[in-house]
Amino acid sequence: MDNRAVAPVVGKLLAAAIAVLYIAGTTSLLLGGVVPDYRTAAGEELSERTLAEAAAIVERAATGSGSTTVARVRTELPPTIRDGSYRLVLRNGTLVLDHHDADLDARTNLSVPSTVQTVESTWKSGDTLVVRAAEGKTNRTVELVDRS
Repeated sequence: MDNRAVAPVVGKLLAAAIAVLYIAGTTSLLLGGVVPDYRTAAGEELSERTLAEAAAIVERAATGSGSTTVARVRTELPPTIRDGSYRLVLRNGTLVLDHHDADLDARTNLSVPSTVQTVESTWKSGDTLVVRAAEGKTNRTVELVDRS
């Protein structure tokens, strides 16, 4: 019996099987570790930049002049960070970015004059950030306005 015709077919099948195993292993390695780690690192960077931009807007409104100032921000904050919504919380002179993924949470202390009082307030992503600053008799109050 002559089996010489089977050898090329078996060889090609083995080569194809090795290629499929290599691609499957590489894909599982990337999707199991490298890609999610990169997405988390990119999300952390985006949350820090978003918080810094929002803090600058709040600080600008806090140091404004006039009896009542409403700052409507045209600079768009991202609607989501790593495919999830987030919120900004203004409390006791601190601005907090709160995300459902705790790795993406961020916090910063605001640099505002001592005569500025921050009203505890929350803004949810997906809308234009509005900061309301009102001049009182002895101090100025600043708050986030959530219109959603």
